Amino acid sequence: MRRALPWLVAIVPLWIVLILCTHWEPVRGDGWGHFLFHRNVGLSLRSLVDFSIGTYRHNNPRLGQVLTLLVYSSGPWHSIVTPIVELGLFGLLTTLVLGRWPSFRRADDALLFATIAALCFATVPEVGPMLFYRPYTGNYLFGLVINLGFLVPYRFAYEVPKRRPRMWMPLMFAFGLASGMCNEHTGPAIVALAAAATYGVWHRGERIGRWAVSGIAGMIGGGLALYFAPGQAIRYSGLEAHASLLGRIAERGVLGNAAIVGAFFAYASPIVVWLALGYVARRSHEHVQPARPTMQSRSELALLAGAVAIVLTLLVSPKVGPRLYLASAALASAAAAGWVVAQLAGPRTRIAAWVLALGTLAYGSVQCVRAYREVGPEFAARLDSLEHAPANSVLDLPRYTVHRSRWFLGDDLDLAQMRNLVASSFSLALIRMTGSASGAPADEP
Repeated sequence: MRRALPWLVAIVPLWIVLILCTHWEPVRGDGWGHFLFHRNVGLSLRSLVDFSIGTYRHNNPRLGQVLTLLVYSSGPWHSIVTPIVELGLFGLLTTLVLGRWPSFRRADDALLFATIAALCFATVPEVGPMLFYRPYTGNYLFGLVINLGFLVPYRFAYEVPKRRPRMWMPLMFAFGLASGMCNEHTGPAIVALAAAATYGVWHRGERIGRWAVSGIAGMIGGGLALYFAPGQAIRYSGLEAHASLLGRIAERGVLGNAAIVGAFFAYASPIVVWLALGYVARRSHEHVQPARPTMQSRSELALLAGAVAIVLTLLVSPKVGPRLYLASAALASAAAAGWVVAQLAGPRTRIAAWVLALGTLAYGSVQCVRAYREVGPEFAARLDSLEHAPANSVLDLPRYTVHRSRWFLGDDLDLAQMRNLVASSFSLALIRMTGSASGAPADEP
């Protein structure tokens, strides 16, 4: 039990916060479409298949769009599934750094997990919405977890190659297909990381498993299916047809492209605090310099390169927003955390790292709980008013008291288009907002 105590300290409070905030998360923005689907159509195997085909052809073709619909199912599914997936995100990043599954018997593994989670809280833009707002969570966070899960067998093979059963070939192809269907901007980097690990195995003179080639082929196929999906033209209103990939870079100009790359370094700037701690620990007399680069250090460099590659992929994206930096911030956080924890040779620097990680998580948790504890009951009252208002009436709704920030996206009904959609869906003539405005709502997926 004592050996597991660091893990309990790292996981249990965070898990509780994730459960509470997902429970309080309101329906807003793109979430109304999923909410109304369950309200008006209902979820069945047939309706799920129809939705999947329809969204691929006419809307958002990502796999995450289907996952988003599922977590809008009535009941506590969002509060059960999403926190587990989010803890899985930090766990998979820890696994990719270590080259093995984290051990509950190792306090340093728990410290690495907590440091990665803290760095993600510090560096991910709009971190609250990325964790709790289901259209963001389903499209980006769930997709990233699938990408990282796809990479784990390649990381393990790079660490210690071993033979896999033949069944792994179709399984990895299917896994790659699903991973490629997750996000346009992460796919190329994930394929490159898998290919780099496979090349590393071959370069050492080891035999390359057929499953590895099958998985890469599947992910390339999934990426092409996503990129050329019919729904892309509708979703981006034909933006992708107005310019070639290089044409988009040219249209933005030097300053526009520099702003996209510079935003990543601005978001990642809190990493400097942890790097300073690692530098101090490295300079201490207790630190032992490794004789040569390890597989872990090479993997950290690969994760950092993957983060940069994802940012560079954004240069050819028709649209760019803070939500698209989740994957790059997470990979950079994992790379930095792996290096920092490896420098902590003495008890004082380990204690400092624990204090820094838990303090960051505590601050972020308090901010999230404060925001969603307020807006959750306010949404419940709003939904009750919408459901009980007379048909064709004019309904006055108070604005949310929580304004837009890193923790919450703001009131979606400040947008006239969204107000009209909700009013029509509940057979109202008009919705009028009262109270002070909470700032411009964020763009949707």
